[in-house]
Amino acid sequence: MAMKGLSIQDLPYDVRILVYEAILANHLCVNQNRQPSNDHIRVLHTCRQIFYEAHALFHKYVSLRNDWEVDHYLAYLDSEPKTAPIVRWADVANDGRVLESTLGQTGPASRLYLVLARFVSLEKLRVFNVRHYHPHTTSSRYQLNFEGAMFPAAKGLSPHLQAYELHLDPFTRANPFQTIPSNHIRSLRLSGDCHFRKTPLPALRHLTIHGVTSNAFDQIHFDSSFLNCKLDSFIHAQGHKLGFEIRNVHLESLLAGPGSCLRKLVLLGSSRLSSATIASCLRSLPTLEYFALSLVTVNELRENFILALGPSLQVLKLQITHAWYAVPLFEEERTICDTIEKRILLQHLPHKVVHVSFHSQLMAEHGRQDRWRNIAAAQHISLKIGPWEAEEET
Repeated sequence: MAMKGLSIQDLPYDVRILVYEAILANHLCVNQNRQPSNDHIRVLHTCRQIFYEAHALFHKYVSLRNDWEVDHYLAYLDSEPKTAPIVRWADVANDGRVLESTLGQTGPASRLYLVLARFVSLEKLRVFNVRHYHPHTTSSRYQLNFEGAMFPAAKGLSPHLQAYELHLDPFTRANPFQTIPSNHIRSLRLSGDCHFRKTPLPALRHLTIHGVTSNAFDQIHFDSSFLNCKLDSFIHAQGHKLGFEIRNVHLESLLAGPGSCLRKLVLLGSSRLSSATIASCLRSLPTLEYFALSLVTVNELRENFILALGPSLQVLKLQITHAWYAVPLFEEERTICDTIEKRILLQHLPHKVVHVSFHSQLMAEHGRQDRWRNIAAAQHISLKIGPWEAEEET
């Protein structure tokens, strides 16, 4: 590996480790629910020095996208049994098939569960749809059991599992925590046709709901459905035209229960929230540090919720558009723009990030866009003008 004539071997050891970590972090990014590959391992084949320095880090992560990769990795573990205990993060593709024989016995169709059983130190599990696979049997008798196909029984599951993320297509059915214990989960991401039942999650600190298409979520009350947890961050994105849309009652129950002390709140593509509810919720979060809102207006923007932001805010991301059938609320948006300039950009507060996206004519008025850029440069604020939602998609 070389960078403009400079070999990575010429860098100090501590810097090389940071480079390896950056390579892996970039590789792990998920785009449109597409599962990462195992191509990060190719870096280890660059030279002997990189292999010895990076192999422990890179082998902490594995991605299994189909049955062929599962079988290949099982064979590798048989020859290198010391590898499995060091795996901390696994991305797996799961089709949920549990076969039923003529004798009434059942078992997962894929041997993925055999791999997962060996990951005794697993801390993070991300689950994706299977894109390509070959069946292990010609039998057509099977049932769908999303978690049962990965963990036929909770016995033997890594007690270290702290992050559980579903990156599923809209119509893939999942029932979390049928066999996976919930007591130690700190980070949870739900997606797909997810049917979530009331579950004790005492360690939960980070909750993401992205593209959940189950109708059951329309009736959810966060203060009762997510029991005994205290969230640091909450992220919601509709993610699909049939996805769960967060409404006033949902946001109010979140703030009344597990989200009462949020430090990060992200709401993407929200069209069912009133400006009054947004303002009220922000006033109840005096320690909020990160607020990202992509708001689709329909018929009102009466309350200036920027006035409700507390002094602890470090990151503000705001996008306001209007529904295709609605009239743009230019006057109300103009008031919000003026408040952002006075209360956010011109305030002498450290470590501020501001990303905004308004109608282009508002940013052009009286040189607002150029003025904001000049203010941001003078105030040492990281300012981005334009769409930013894709950055928050997880």
